Amino acid sequence: MKIPKNRENDYLPGAVKARVDFLAKKNRCTIEYLHKSSIDPELTRGNIEQLIGFSQVPVGVIGPLKINGEHASGNFYVPMSTTEGALISSYNRGARAINLSGGVNVVVTRDEIQRAPYFVLENVFKAKEFTKWVGENFPRIQEAAERTTRYGKLLRMHSYIQGRIVYLRLHFSTGYAMGMNMITKASQAVCKFISEHFPIISYTIESNMAVDKKPAHINTILGRGKSVTAEALFNERVISKFMRTTAKEIDLAYRRQVTGAQLAGVLGSNGHVANGVAALFLACGQDMANISESCVGYIYTEVIGKDLYVSLNMPSLVIGTVGGGVSLPTQKECLQIIGCHGEGKALKFAEIIAATIMAGEISLAASIVAGDFVQAHEKFGRNRPG
Repeated sequence: MKIPKNRENDYLPGAVKARVDFLAKKNRCTIEYLHKSSIDPELTRGNIEQLIGFSQVPVGVIGPLKINGEHASGNFYVPMSTTEGALISSYNRGARAINLSGGVNVVVTRDEIQRAPYFVLENVFKAKEFTKWVGENFPRIQEAAERTTRYGKLLRMHSYIQGRIVYLRLHFSTGYAMGMNMITKASQAVCKFISEHFPIISYTIESNMAVDKKPAHINTILGRGKSVTAEALFNERVISKFMRTTAKEIDLAYRRQVTGAQLAGVLGSNGHVANGVAALFLACGQDMANISESCVGYIYTEVIGKDLYVSLNMPSLVIGTVGGGVSLPTQKECLQIIGCHGEGKALKFAEIIAATIMAGEISLAASIVAGDFVQAHEKFGRNRPG
């Protein structure tokens, strides 16, 4: 049997209910909550197909979190969506530690997103000739790309030769949107222009060298999305009285854990960046698959006197504040809480994310070193119905 579909308007409440009833009958189960929501199904058009309801994940809030950024400056209350008990409490404790230490400094160092088509040439000689030709004709290629979009700009490109195949990594800026649909259309125009002006055998729009929705070293080095770095200096009094440990102990633990991560083959060096990224992405309407690259983070610690300097590098934070799911009702409200919905807000959002991640990292590190990690999860992290 086919899943019910209303071919005239598949977003009517009746169409949603028909699918829910079909699934309940087919699987002999009761579906009571999934399709109940105050959100008009019509608002999801362009975000989902064959809608059966809304996954209503709890949203908590941390703060205030003092951020000293170029785009985010002041005290913020940050919404985070999760089903993991103790997560909000941990990030909130980290935010308090940051506030007591003067705040977290944050800057966006790079802002670009990639597509990477590949081209098949006759042989290696033609491949080398091709790379020279695209370099010489970059302005024309740039013009072809930018005819497809008001906001997208082709910034530069890198060529990589593998025999007779050339991988062309295209770097775009996309305004305030995450922009993958935008640059896919622009990349198609690039490929079409090249195929009409240089003798290639064939091309494919994506070679996997853009490394979309996967962690990769190339994105760590060249950046993808927003590259953000943050720093905070935690003073001795805060570490001792509030986190019940010392700068030296946290620093040693991080260094030893970096070695453990290297032995395990981990990309990045951090405690749980993915926790905060996932919670923010879910609350704020980001593409959840981009967590895989956005959660790559590098923590550096250094003891200065009896204080602890901590820096965080997030080289591939793939986010947007327009387009995609950010204007769905609850996601829009979460972004509005931090003043990040709409145009001109993407860099501010990136800085808030990095600052929030810093709060989670220092809290987890202190918890493990001080020995209260297990107790915290026992207190907050167990859902024991009945």
